[in-house]
Formats: sequence, structure tokens, C-alpha cells
Amino acid sequence: MYMSELEVRKVSVDDIFLDPNNPRFWSEQNTREIPDRRIPDEKVQATARTNIDRHGIDDLFNSILRNGFLLLDRIVVRSIEGHDGKYVVVEGNRRFRSLTKLRTAIKEETIAEEGIDDDYLARLLEETTAIEVLIYKGSGTDDISWMLQGIRHISGIRDWEPAQRAKLVAKQIDDEGKTFRAAGQQFGLSPQAVGRLYRTYKALEQMRADDEFGGKARNDYFSLFEEAYRNTTLREWLGWDEEQRKFTNEDRIKRFYSWVSPDDEHEDKARRIHNPKQIKELAYLIENQKNSLITEFENHETGISEAYGRATSETKPQDWRKAVERARTLVGDLPQSAIFDDTKDFIAELERLSSEIDKRLDMARKQLDE
Repeated sequence: MYMSELEVRKVSVDDIFLDPNNPRFWSEQNTREIPDRRIPDEKVQATARTNIDRHGIDDLFNSILRNGFLLLDRIVVRSIEGHDGKYVVVEGNRRFRSLTKLRTAIKEETIAEEGIDDDYLARLLEETTAIEVLIYKGSGTDDISWMLQGIRHISGIRDWEPAQRAKLVAKQIDDEGKTFRAAGQQFGLSPQAVGRLYRTYKALEQMRADDEFGGKARNDYFSLFEEAYRNTTLREWLGWDEEQRKFTNEDRIKRFYSWVSPDDEHEDKARRIHNPKQIKELAYLIENQKNSLITEFENHETGISEAYGRATSETKPQDWRKAVERARTLVGDLPQSAIFDDTKDFIAELERLSSEIDKRLDMARKQLDE
């Protein structure tokens, strides 16, 4: 499919630039894509080098040092719009970064490896001044990086972050009209895996489109949305609609957004939910109607794991004597300032408590009379 759109050509390494929109970076950032006109900018390239280095290039660096930049290492590039004769890497960013880092090290004379002499380094530098590349000549520039990396790593795509996999398959389904099965076959994924990725991608995109919380949506929230969809209780509570591929309970989905994103009104902008395990704990509270604990969690009065722990312990037989003693102690510890500062509310709350106590007393006395 793509072979007819690739042209072999030798290009100066100085005319090739790293891709700041590399799919490898997608799950790590929440920024807009860099337009072509800014790709050659040194600040943009410096950031791209830093991001690539985080993915580890030592193995490739050493391989090129010892073996040279082989034909099988050829990278795929495309022309940069608005910059004649300049190219951006669409597949092979780690290899190209390793090569340019090695060339810099040779120029700065910082290579000191056994069996590597100056003559060898000089030849390596000369031989890699221009490299043979594959130039993509097709029209699909918007997603060619995703497609080529996905195809080249057809088994390796399983090791991509789920958010990256989801974006790739979503492009094929939405833009190319492919079925889950067809998209999965292209990248070595089952239709079920594609379906789950696609639905989760849609759920996260729904948050991006929200007027109130869209600015807080992040790619690394993907695992939270994935667990929210997979969990039957939470999926139903949020009102998932398969036809629309979105959550339809507006009030609840906004509450969910507020729990997974930083709370600007809290003193330390804390996120109440930040890992998939906590999604399961939340689902337990919802399924078992632990509304008071959910309220405490929502108000930052308790963490979700603590609330879950308390909810599960409530299912065990309770020592009523200890419970009564604890209640009596709590009432006795109420500050006197509450009487003077909030007298009416204080009386109302104690009357409600007194009513609960009277109910239990009536039940117990009737039991004695029988």
C-alpha cells in the first residue's frame, strides 16, 4: 500500500529534523501539535531530543558506533511544508537521534572506546554526512507517522501505551471507515482489543470536548477511562451509550471529571482519583450505595481507598458496644464553641441524633416487653 509512495534518496543529515509530534510522546503530553513551520526551530528540536532520549538510545548509539549507519537502518521522512529541501522523520526518530548524537560526540572528540581510533571516527563522520532515506511522497501527512510506526512495529504496537494504540486505531475507524476487525488485523490486535481501545479513546475525547473540564483532560488519564468503561457498575452509572459512544449522564460524568482531574478549589489542587485501582474502589462504593462515604470522598474529607476500607469493614459483624462507646466519645468531644457559633444548627443536628437514639431505645424496650 505504501511502497509506491516511498522514494529512495540521499539527504544531508543537516536537512533532517526530529518529529516533535512523535507518537512516542503522545501519551506523555497534553499539548497541541507543533505545526510544520516551527519544526526546524532549535527550541522545538531541543525539546524533541530531550523527549527521545527518555526512551533510551544507548543501544542504538553503540550499534551505529560499531557498525555504522546501515541500509537496514534507513529512516522514513517527509517534506516539511514551507521549508524547501527540509525533512522531518516520520519513522526512525530514535535511530536518527542516535546518529546525530554520535556525530556530535565525534566532532567534540568525546568518544573513548576500546578498538575505536580517530581514523575510524573520521570515516564514520564523513560517511554519515548524508544518508540514504525513504521519502514519503503520499498525501496522508496527518497520520503517516502513526501508520508507519504502527505497521513497522506490528507486534511491538502491543507494547505501546494504550493511549497511543487507541489514537492509532481511532484514526483508522473514524477517518478510514474501517471495522474493528480490519483495524485490528492491520496492527496485530484482536477486534475486542480494538473495540475497547476505541471506546476508551472516545470517552477521553468526550472529556476534551467538555466546556468546563476540557482544558484538564490529559492523555495519561487513559487508563482511568479504560477502567471506568470496563467496570460494569461504573459504565452503567455514567450512562454509557454504545450508539453514541459516549457517557450520557451529564451530572455524573462531570463529577467523575472533577474526581480524576486536579481540584482548583482545594488547597493543594489534589486529584481524588489517579490510578485504575481507585476506579474499582469507587465502583464498590457506588454499587453498595455508600453515599455518605462518597460525599466524604468528594469533599476531600477522606481518600477513596480509606472510604473503600471503611465500606468493606462495615460488612463485617460490628461490636455494638464499641460502636456505642465510640459514638458517646465523639459526642462528648464536640467543642463548646459549636454551641455558641452555630447554635441553631448544633441543636438541629443533636435532635436528629437524639431521634435515632430514641428509635433504637423503643425497639429494645419492645423486645423486653415481648
